[in-house]
Amino acid sequence: MLCVSSLVLEETARNLSRKAPLAFPAFMLLQDSLGLQRVDPSRAQVLRAARVVDVKDAPIVAGAFRARADYLATYDRRHLLALGPEIFGTFGVRVVTPDEALREVTSSP
Repeated sequence: MLCVSSLVLEETARNLSRKAPLAFPAFMLLQDSLGLQRVDPSRAQVLRAARVVDVKDAPIVAGAFRARADYLATYDRRHLLALGPEIFGTFGVRVVTPDEALREVTSSP
């Protein structure tokens, strides 16, 4: 199951409308058709994540923890992938690129 926080959806919509406005309608259709489960972390979870990652990324990590996610898929190499071992050690969530997550999920029995 794909889980995502409202913050991630809002940030994606904002970035697409600013950087790739022609892609925005497709994003909205895709978002509606995927049947995403929205999971929003508590304030305490965000504050805990902020001890490990940058404050602006804490809601993303906290959301993955709240969802009990196996993977947090991102291309943010500087802020999230680089801290993958710390995030995994603290929250038990593997930080991988989206293509790595797809490989892992599709190769599982």
